[in-house]
Amino acid sequence: MNLYRAKHILPIASPPIEDGVVGVEDERIIALGRRADFSGSFTDLGERVLLPGFVNAHCHLDYTNMAGKLPFKGSFADWIADIVVLKRLWRTKDYAASASAGLAALLRSGTTTVCDIAASPGNLDLVANAPVRVLSCLELIDVAGKPAEEKFWERCAGLAPHAPFTASRQLYQKVRAFCRQRGRIFTTHLAESAEEAAMFERRSGALYELLAVLGRSPEDCGRGSSVTWLDNGGVLDDALVVHANWLSDDDVARLARARVTVVHCPSSHRFYSHPPFPFERLRAAGVPVCFGTDSAASGTTLDLRAEMRDFLAAFSSVRPADALAMATRTAAKALNPLAVTGTLSAGSRADMIAVPVSEGGGDLAEAVIGGNEAVSWMMVDGKVVRDEL
Repeated sequence: MNLYRAKHILPIASPPIEDGVVGVEDERIIALGRRADFSGSFTDLGERVLLPGFVNAHCHLDYTNMAGKLPFKGSFADWIADIVVLKRLWRTKDYAASASAGLAALLRSGTTTVCDIAASPGNLDLVANAPVRVLSCLELIDVAGKPAEEKFWERCAGLAPHAPFTASRQLYQKVRAFCRQRGRIFTTHLAESAEEAAMFERRSGALYELLAVLGRSPEDCGRGSSVTWLDNGGVLDDALVVHANWLSDDDVARLARARVTVVHCPSSHRFYSHPPFPFERLRAAGVPVCFGTDSAASGTTLDLRAEMRDFLAAFSSVRPADALAMATRTAAKALNPLAVTGTLSAGSRADMIAVPVSEGGGDLAEAVIGGNEAVSWMMVDGKVVRDEL
């Protein structure tokens, strides 16, 4: 057993431990407690907080180098059109360099597991050998008759039909069946923008017009929200739903009945100037919410601490400890059955980070979230992948 000592242990699922030690064997935590409870030599992580690595439940790694290239000009449909044009100009090497830059950003900021929405199948080998755990979910689009390639599906941790406006109901149903049969992640963007709401509810708006030009049939529009569209298609149950910004009370009730987890991306939310995220209504309905960074193309740094700071600034009723749990335990649970844990406890995967914090006797969770320094030490599956103590 290898022992790791830190001034503070923050297990998430149990109270903090002062001057604590975590014992690791192979890829699992097998013990934790106060330093006085252990004998033998240990690796001293110093005056830091040792806690579970962050779990980023939604990211587009291969868009990282698009940062600053796609300003939002007030129309979500226009932004979608702009990224489509940029993607057509990129080659395999561009996506690879972009994904590599994204992985480096995650490593600096303490993310040990990321649910990555892969636009480029060519990056699957690259991320499979990454120092952090990358759960690749291939993004699928079949708007206007574009076929959704299936030859890469078996290689992925999950699949991600892009959104109801770019993926057909038939594609959603095929993907949902595949993911259920094989125990894979099923995730999708949903209810992201006012323009998506106008398209599905009223058959109007800029997104409706853009998709009509691209050849998408309008026959399924004008019959309720995009949440209703997915639910009526029988594919909403247990989904990992990203954004969920525009929700009626009926939509919230449907999400709760379907046992979904919502991934909120605060920096991206701010980038598009969306109205307040409906967190309180989701929480009241019992819908779990966790965090993602979305992509650097939509104004994020891929640092979950920054996402938590944005979130806490918007929702003063939430404690820092609760936000930290959303970025670890809640996100990990949403990504199961991939055996990600999100806590420090006996039997948990040994995914840990050591975060430097300012001394002062304040709240540990608040100190962790408030930090801007690069995370100095990181372990994934019992292997040290970053050591800059």
